Amino acid sequence: MEKQANRPMTIKDVAERTGLSVYTVRYYAREGLLPNVQRDKNGVRVFTEIDLETIYIIECLKNCDMTIREIKDYIQWNIEGDSTIDKRLALFQEKYNLIQEKIWRMQEIQDALRYKVWFYQTAKRAGTVEVHDRMKPEDIPLKMREIRARMKHAEGVVNGKELLSKIAKKEVTRGGMKHEKT
Repeated sequence: MEKQANRPMTIKDVAERTGLSVYTVRYYAREGLLPNVQRDKNGVRVFTEIDLETIYIIECLKNCDMTIREIKDYIQWNIEGDSTIDKRLALFQEKYNLIQEKIWRMQEIQDALRYKVWFYQTAKRAGTVEVHDRMKPEDIPLKMREIRARMKHAEGVVNGKELLSKIAKKEVTRGGMKHEKT
């Protein structure tokens, strides 16, 4: 049975539709993160599709490592209206940039893992890791050469934590060159 867009929902309905616990939805409402939630004549919370959209944004913001306090600020800015557009835009630009950086770092990690999978698959087929010492550069797939070059530009880093730290500090870039600190 399809739910009607304007049909009021119970907290249980919202929990089922969002995958959150009833406790979490109740917490969001109690903390003022769902300012549009109404109560019926019996005092039971009644939710709408707008509340579902708000919950979706709350979950996105939480996944951007925003605190409940920061999310409350955002919700308050919405209530205040157009005078806070600049604040909201700045917030979302900042979070977007942070996520872009995290994605880039995760792609670097994924590339390093991809390289190691290829490395050990090749070694397994040959029966030794020394097969790589005998390989000509043109025998190494281009993507693996690129990844390996980036890894080598990590200036002799031998453990993954140091490499990840350098990547996080932007000392290693996708092209293998160092950033100038500004």
